[in-house]
Amino acid sequence: MVEEQAAIAENLSKSSQLLVVGKSVERVDSIDKVLGKPIYTMDIVPENTLYLKVVRSKCAHAFLKHVDVSQARKYPGVVAVLTAQDIPGVNESTALLPDKPLLASDRVRFIGEPIAAVASYDPSIAEEAVDLVKVDYEPLPAIFSPVDAMKPNAPRIHENGNIAKHVKVRKGNIEIGFKEADTIVENTYRTQSQEPVPLETETGFVIPEPDGSVTCVGSIQSPFHVQTGIAKILSLRPDQVRVIQAATGGAFGPKSDEIPVDVLGMAALAAVKTRRPATLAYTRKESMIGHTKRHPFVITLKTGVTNDGKLTASEATLVADTGAYASLGPLVVIRAVFHATGPYVIPHVKSDAYCVYTNNTIAGSFRGFGGPQAHFAAESQMDELAKKLGMDPLDFRLLNILRPGTLTATGQMVDEACGLEECARRVAEESGWYRKREQFSTMGGTKRRGLGIAIMYHGNSLGPEGNDYAAVHMQIERNGTVRLRTGMTEYGTGAPSGLLQIASETMHLPLGYFKLDPPDTDYCSDTGPTVASRTITIGGRATQMVAGNLHQKLKEVAAGLLGSTSSEIESADARYHLKTNPRRTISYREVAEAAYKQGITLKEAGRFMAPKCEYDPETGQGTTYLQYTYGAVTAEIEVDTETGQVQVIKMVTAYDVGKTINPLSLEGQLEGGTVQGLGYALMEELIHKDGSVVNPTLADYYIPTSLDTPEIKSIVVEYPGHLGPYGAKAIGEPPVVLPAPAIVNAIDNAIGIRLREIPATPDRVLISYKRMTENQKKSQRSG
Repeated sequence: MVEEQAAIAENLSKSSQLLVVGKSVERVDSIDKVLGKPIYTMDIVPENTLYLKVVRSKCAHAFLKHVDVSQARKYPGVVAVLTAQDIPGVNESTALLPDKPLLASDRVRFIGEPIAAVASYDPSIAEEAVDLVKVDYEPLPAIFSPVDAMKPNAPRIHENGNIAKHVKVRKGNIEIGFKEADTIVENTYRTQSQEPVPLETETGFVIPEPDGSVTCVGSIQSPFHVQTGIAKILSLRPDQVRVIQAATGGAFGPKSDEIPVDVLGMAALAAVKTRRPATLAYTRKESMIGHTKRHPFVITLKTGVTNDGKLTASEATLVADTGAYASLGPLVVIRAVFHATGPYVIPHVKSDAYCVYTNNTIAGSFRGFGGPQAHFAAESQMDELAKKLGMDPLDFRLLNILRPGTLTATGQMVDEACGLEECARRVAEESGWYRKREQFSTMGGTKRRGLGIAIMYHGNSLGPEGNDYAAVHMQIERNGTVRLRTGMTEYGTGAPSGLLQIASETMHLPLGYFKLDPPDTDYCSDTGPTVASRTITIGGRATQMVAGNLHQKLKEVAAGLLGSTSSEIESADARYHLKTNPRRTISYREVAEAAYKQGITLKEAGRFMAPKCEYDPETGQGTTYLQYTYGAVTAEIEVDTETGQVQVIKMVTAYDVGKTINPLSLEGQLEGGTVQGLGYALMEELIHKDGSVVNPTLADYYIPTSLDTPEIKSIVVEYPGHLGPYGAKAIGEPPVVLPAPAIVNAIDNAIGIRLREIPATPDRVLISYKRMTENQKKSQRSG
């Protein structure tokens, strides 16, 4: 622990002397992407490849009495039809709990579940043959409400019951907390199923190798998760399954869950059975039905507060609909319940979160991972409390927010790396908070303005969700090129490019010397999943360590050439010199060449393991996350009271990012996440009816366009943390969290209605407004 703290201190002490980190530089793939050069999976499918189409369940819940594939197998052009009986290993495609089959064998649990796959050299023939597979169902009672699924008499979707996970937080004494309160407010909030809509759908191909192994190429986030899954399905050793990530056109979470295993697993079955390459690419409709989505939540909050505005107690019940299979739902509710109070000091807390099975489509990983749902409820509740007390919402928050030395809901002491108050004050100043709130309160007419605020904290990296580690390989070639290889993937975030900046900074070499190789399980060590914004925080620390070791090797070679010791060597701008005589220098390329001549291996590999989060799972008390990202957002909106249309005029965001690695990349993350959060707030909703998705195309599922994008002002706050390199904190996920509560709070400010369910669609806004005005008229008449 002492060594760890010393390393942290050294890490932060250097942050004020940085030459590359903190500078806006082009991502390594930026020019290629602009020119359209990336080679995506379907661009490199081998010749003479079989194309697969999937037979999917038409029932939400049923026993499979019989699956007749005989007519499909006879259909001209069909090479193979695969069912669960063709699986040589374990029929399982899961991210966490062993509850989901690759191909249903005895039971289906949602509409769209894969039952069989048809292979042909002609994809149109495969699609035609899908309709020839006859499935005999024995329907079972289905259930689509997670609240109903928790009832004792509810139909059981899985043998162990409908609750996949229950997580608790217990702090203080909740009864005492409510007795100390002068006012208690209780409300129920509902959030929807949100579709990730990656630009590229799930796709992959598999090549059978002569030695019985397989090579898998696909659009994926986590190669080693896929490797483990395919090995289990094919009954192979993991080293017999090579997984290569192709250029990946977006992900947002689902490509780290089961779906890449589904796609490559079915392709692998076909490849192994026929000894020919096989590929499977989901259509947009299949993708929207088949892959994981954001969990819909039902959240009930009961909060106590004194007359002077101090929070005393918070009781929360969070129910998450994980669909037919758990996916990473159990981990989503862990993060959600630990953030359910919002970033506030509350002495007495009782929170329960449930991950519940239904017969809806599967929910799992999605940017924010439980944070958007929890903060929507918490930040809506804070505005309702402030209104009840007659306090300004910003002042109420500032009275109760986390500051250094205070305790979170899980009893964790907040350290000095907390920029929450600065974030809140700066967005308020930039948005003209007090002036505009007063101005908007006197507005009349049919179009009215409102200004809302929301604040947050976001636990960095995996924390209680799993072992948090990353591995990096680096090698200096004879010409001086430094190749960096890691299993952490690039799918639009630009984070792996940030690793090159960290390596460049550590080795005192210009960024142009560095090259990033694509992830390949044959040449990388297991790095865990590329999720939770952990590439920079955890992968960056591994990069720092490995680059530091290589740098030391070079200094030792340079010392030999200059007739000195490595402790007397300094370096800058690809040159090494003596501390005592800066004129005696030697170039980096000369040092690298000398190392090769001397037989010194300029190759290093290393793994960084984050300290374990120690907490009590019975109470949720302890260190649940090693550090936090803090943020605040204001939303200025205009509501048309005749149509219910909400237009977002301006959003101001401020995030405490610890230390910016690349300002240009950071700006993209902040603005992109804000727009995605805006979609969550106003328009995006995957609608289920009796388990069937009724809007599984982009003709009916609306996402924000450039015309919906408001002015966005991004403010960067830096309170260096102790986990990431140079004090960096996670920032990929947080920007999607706050737009929804900020916008809904702004709607209340504009027209006086409180929406406790999102998205805030025009019809929902209009109905609520008309109901309010009708009630006001009735009240006036009765008065």
